[in-house]
Order: sequence, then C-alpha cells, then structure tokens
Amino acid sequence: MIARENRHLLGAFAAMIFVGVSWGANVPVSKVMLEHFDLIPMSAIRTASGAVILALLVAMVEGVRGLRIDVGLRRFILLGLMMAGFFTIYTLGIQFSNPISAAAVQVAGPLVAAVTVRMVTGARFAPGFAAALGLTLLGGAILVSGSLLGSGSVTLGGGEIVVLLSNALWTLYSLKAQAWFDRASQLHRTYVASLSAMSWMVALSLVLIALGWTQSPFTVTDPWVWTQLLAVAVFASALGGYFWNVGASRLGVAVASLWVNLVPFFAILWSMAYGFMPNAYQIVGGLVALSGVVYMQWRKLQTTHR
Repeated sequence: MIARENRHLLGAFAAMIFVGVSWGANVPVSKVMLEHFDLIPMSAIRTASGAVILALLVAMVEGVRGLRIDVGLRRFILLGLMMAGFFTIYTLGIQFSNPISAAAVQVAGPLVAAVTVRMVTGARFAPGFAAALGLTLLGGAILVSGSLLGSGSVTLGGGEIVVLLSNALWTLYSLKAQAWFDRASQLHRTYVASLSAMSWMVALSLVLIALGWTQSPFTVTDPWVWTQLLAVAVFASALGGYFWNVGASRLGVAVASLWVNLVPFFAILWSMAYGFMPNAYQIVGGLVALSGVVYMQWRKLQTTHR
C-alpha cells in the first residue's frame, strides 16, 4: 500500500515538473508570437488547438464515447467560462502592467491560490505547507530581484493586481474540475473544460474582429510562426493543462500551486535558446523555489510511512 502511494506521489511530481517545463516554455515563445498575433485571437487559436488535441487523445484512449459531455450544461458552461475568463483577465492584466512588476507580483500566486482554496473548501493546509510556501515566495522574490535591482525606476502599470487576482479564478476552475465530475479521467475533465473555453474564446475573438478592435490571426502566413504557436498549444495548453489536473487531483490545488513558482525558473532556461543568459539572482531564486516544493513533497512522502 505504501509503495503504491509513493508511486502515486512520484507520478504527481513528474506531472508538475512537466507543467513547469511546458508553461515555462510558453513565456519566451509567447513573447515572439505577440509580435505577429493580437492577444485574444492568439489565445483563441491556442485554446481551440489544445481542445482538438485533447479530443483526439480522449478518442484514442477512451474511445469515441469518451467525447460525450456528461457533466451537465450549466457546469460545462461555467467550467469553460472560468478557464476562458482566466486567460482573458490574465492577458488584460499583462497588457496594462509593467513587465518587471508583473513578474514580481506573480510570485505571490501560490498565496492567492492557498487563500482561495481555504475560502472555497475550508480545508486545512497539509503539514509543512507554510514552510514550503515561504520558501517558494522567497525563491520567487530572489528570482525577480535581479531584474528589479537592474531596472532603475520600476513603475506600476495598473494591471499587476489583475494579474495576481487572476490566480484565484484559475484555482476556482481547478477545484471545480475535480468536484463536478463523477468518475471521469483527468484527461476527460481537461478536454471538457478546454472545449467549453474554446467556445468562449472563439466567440470573443469573432466579436472583437467584427468590431475592428483586433486583427484576424489568419492574416499571419509565416509557417514558422504557426509552427511555434501550435507547439505551445499542444505542450502548454493541452498537455500542460492535463498534467496540471493530474497534479492537482493527487496533491491538492494549494500544494500543486507551489509548483507554479518554478515556471519563471524554467522560462529562464528556455529563454537561453533565444540568447538570454540567466544571472545569479535567477539561478539562486529558482533553486530556492525548487527547495520549497521538494520539502513539501518530502513531508508528504514521510506521512505515507507512518
């Protein structure tokens, strides 16, 4: 029984590492994509591509019957609204933020997630959570301090608080994705939410394009750009979303959120492919944040032997 529990946890750790790597890759690639696409249409293409990939995976693994939406219309609509709402609110927050200060406030994302979980479920935090949260917050603060110290005057653009609070909406989605299904697999849950989110994002994009407030993504014809966008859709949006649900289901949403502070660390490593070399602050900060999640998972493994 203990060995099975340990395998269960190790699988969750592997899932969250994939989330950190894939979501980290999303950061530099998205910066390149924003030179060619407008924000909302780009998000719609990513969400739609991710939903298609997830649908194909569900059909392959669970059969065509697995594509049925059996969560109920109201919950189907709300799941997609929460996921699409997070994408939209987060994007708007970034648009009206100072990039450096936006990165700094996101360090507190796990804290927002932990408070949201507490308010929604009333569940008490696992042993060691406070120490792990402190380490991840410290690591994130060190990680961004190199940019803060070297940037001169750092101003607030007004969207930083929006970026931070968007974590509450993602946490709420994560909680409901686990609570609103009966015995559905994590793959099926992610597929259902992505399909609903696709509907919301595509509808929003069509409205904005019709009003002339944004540009159609299909005006971009460079094959390399589309390859990059679709790669992010597959690995970050589709598979990253799936493995996030796997980790959240096994570790709990609050603990899984601690792993999100590894995303900037992996983003720095991925950015090296674009000619960016990390500084000492970023390396040390990433290692400190990593120590927080390692400590939390060590405590969980210890409890399985008692």
